[in-house]
Amino acid sequence: QAPLGSVVVPPACRRASPHRSVAMVNIPKTRNTYCRKCKKHQPHKVSQYKTGKKTGKAQGDRRYEKKQKGFGGQTKPVFHKKAKTT
Repeated sequence: QAPLGSVVVPPACRRASPHRSVAMVNIPKTRNTYCRKCKKHQPHKVSQYKTGKKTGKAQGDRRYEKKQKGFGGQTKPVFHKKAKTT
């Protein structure tokens, strides 16, 4: 299994060479996972997901905008603690 927030890209059944990329978090560039084509474990390239652009048309977004409208300030909790440092 790949770690959360990453995707495993199969190297077309050949050994993957580790590539360098600029990242904020240290994540291994390759990971030994099962290849269905070869029917054995091989190194696969791993890259981080990027969240797609929000359309604002989802039910939750529409509900939130309606709740925010008018007087009364912020109606839902805003999450500030992004990461633990321990």
